Amino acid sequence: MNPRLRLGAAATLALALITSSLAGATSAQAMRVTDPPTPDERRNALTTASSVLLAEPAVLKAAAEDEFALSSAVAGVRGLQFLTYARTHRGLPVYGGDVVVATDESGAVVNTVTTGQRATIDVDVRARITAAAAAVTARKRAGTEVASVATPKLVVHAATETPRLTWEVVVSAADRPSILHVYVDARTGKVVDAWDEVRAGTGNGHHVGNVSIDTTPSYTMRDPNRPGVQCGGQNGQPYTKSTDTWGNGSGTNLETACVDALYAAQEQWDMLRDWLGRSGVNGQGGGYPSRVGLSAVNAYWYGSYANFGRNQAGSAQLTSIDVVAHEFGHGVFQFSGGGGAGSGNEAGGLNESTGDIFGALTEAYAQNPNDAPDYLVGEKVNPAGSGPIRNMYNPQALNHPNCYSASIPNTEVHAAAGPQNHWFYLLAEGTNPAGKPASTRCDSGGAITGIGIRKAGEIFMTALNTKTQPWTHAKARVATLNAARTLYTGCAEYNVVKAAWDGVNVRPQTGEQPCNQGNEFSMTLDPASGGAQPGGTATTTVRTTVTGGSAQSITLRASGLPSGVTASFSPATIQAGQSSTLTLTTSASSPQGAHSITVTADGADMDRTATYNLQLGEVADDFSVTVNPSSASVQPGGSATATLGTQVTSGDAQSVTLAASGAPAGVTVTFSPPAITSGQSSAVTIATTAGVAPGTYQIGLDADGASVDRSATFSLTVGGDQGDAWAPWTPYATGDVVTHQGASYRCLQAHTSLPGWEPNLVPALWQRI
Repeated sequence: MNPRLRLGAAATLALALITSSLAGATSAQAMRVTDPPTPDERRNALTTASSVLLAEPAVLKAAAEDEFALSSAVAGVRGLQFLTYARTHRGLPVYGGDVVVATDESGAVVNTVTTGQRATIDVDVRARITAAAAAVTARKRAGTEVASVATPKLVVHAATETPRLTWEVVVSAADRPSILHVYVDARTGKVVDAWDEVRAGTGNGHHVGNVSIDTTPSYTMRDPNRPGVQCGGQNGQPYTKSTDTWGNGSGTNLETACVDALYAAQEQWDMLRDWLGRSGVNGQGGGYPSRVGLSAVNAYWYGSYANFGRNQAGSAQLTSIDVVAHEFGHGVFQFSGGGGAGSGNEAGGLNESTGDIFGALTEAYAQNPNDAPDYLVGEKVNPAGSGPIRNMYNPQALNHPNCYSASIPNTEVHAAAGPQNHWFYLLAEGTNPAGKPASTRCDSGGAITGIGIRKAGEIFMTALNTKTQPWTHAKARVATLNAARTLYTGCAEYNVVKAAWDGVNVRPQTGEQPCNQGNEFSMTLDPASGGAQPGGTATTTVRTTVTGGSAQSITLRASGLPSGVTASFSPATIQAGQSSTLTLTTSASSPQGAHSITVTADGADMDRTATYNLQLGEVADDFSVTVNPSSASVQPGGSATATLGTQVTSGDAQSVTLAASGAPAGVTVTFSPPAITSGQSSAVTIATTAGVAPGTYQIGLDADGASVDRSATFSLTVGGDQGDAWAPWTPYATGDVVTHQGASYRCLQAHTSLPGWEPNLVPALWQRI
């Protein structure tokens, strides 16, 4: 029995590969990598990926009880499409079970199918350990100072050799930035795994000089062209003023720090778009806020915003181009492929290296003379008073390893960034680049000539889009080699990728595909999809191109035809480099709906396949809506932000007007922009007045489309002087005041609340006041 592919839930099934038309971009760079995929190409990719998921259960380690639902879809270099599917098993989420299907620009040809899951799931989904016991275990794992413990969620953990039933418990720390996901074995009570959402990193701007930045008229440090991008203080609100002139150039001025941060975030957005074909940090048209003024010698990625502190001397804020792009690079890592940020020091090191790589790419793109491109991290801000904090061409200069070894999985994550940083420099610049620092290989191999930082970035981003858990150097090697084979004709780039990995001691891996220089060809369908009424016909041109060696004889055939549909090729046999016309003839009784037809080019030396998506009858235009995050807690007078995202699920994109419903008196909701096209995103701000009544409110975020309406719900909790509402999984200190069932209670003994420990039921812990 095959696994099931859920196709009906608009909230989970979507395919939106979007780009923004950004007026006033700050960098005069070259043309974009490619145009965004068309609606037909988007639908083709969705249909092709759906066919793969149903046809390849062995490759996906899929059980009969598994289901797949699309969780994200992004475009990449040259219009490549990447569809990530979340897996459930008997209705339970599967951590590590994500599947990434990568297609060509047309959506008809599958390039790669990857999953991090290493074994088919066969677990008893009945927990022996209670949620309360798991919460206590997770709380201990997180340390002594805990701010909150979220309600445990039963999931299957499949990122190790043996899948296990676990409780996922999210614990937020009170004494440091940390949002820790802890997986507790639901049968034994032992901790299986853990990973932290928070990643510690290292106008007239202090670092970048006088620059132009995009701000909202009237005047607010919120980007009107890049949804979600804004900058302000520790309260999360963007700075505002009466003029559009920002900062004074001082290293201690926070408005100046926001000039630096906003400039860097906008340059990174444009680099992602123009060089790497990516729309925003999350790949789906969304960016994230910056906060400045953190009282710490550090900077952090919090999973939904970046927070920047100061250097040790207090003379500058940590908002140089590379540091800002590093933190949002963690966001790119989190929102690429499957599995989020991942657990363990090896994945953590690759995550830190990803931030460094995006810092180097953004510096190279911006070409700002006040913060010139290099391969050093933090050299401009001098965080600890000893110069840069990482060196990509020679990590060991700062006591970080240049080379991969068995000790990397046990190496502190910032140091563990060394091997991949070194690999990227070798790939981009080589061992002896003119006018730049030399870099030494770890092995005895020969000199490497780099391919340039833009090409290196294209390969790196394409590989990152296929990320699965657990992410390792071995997987990164295979993925980057696959990316080079996909992106470029011939083997020149592939061979440099391979030499660079060899040069940092990441050796050849099982399943690594060689760059075949024999007789090869590619195949495309033009168009890759079409429609007809039952009884009608649809045609497409099968085009082939010689990509290596000599032309070869090719026989064409079609499979997967629905009832009453026949296929004919004219001619049926061609030479590589030639074309043929495929005609699909339907009957009056042919079933209406979407059908995937596999076209096979059977060559003398190799075969190629592509998918033609045939729509019989009419298809309705539809889209889905999500909001991230979906909840927040504020005090009266405070505000919260979120990103509302839309994705096309069927048919064509449509205009969508955004509005809010259910907001109580004293709460206002604004959207930026207030009208979008399905497939785009909007930044949502929920603001409260000082007089709003405490409580939890369900606010509807309504998307009024031209042909259909959709909505999502945001849960807003407003606190009050009489105490927040009591909640389970929350640590309370002696003297804390809460409300429950209309009464107020004072905590008598510090504890973490559990279900059944309501204040009116446990007088030993709570006193009614």
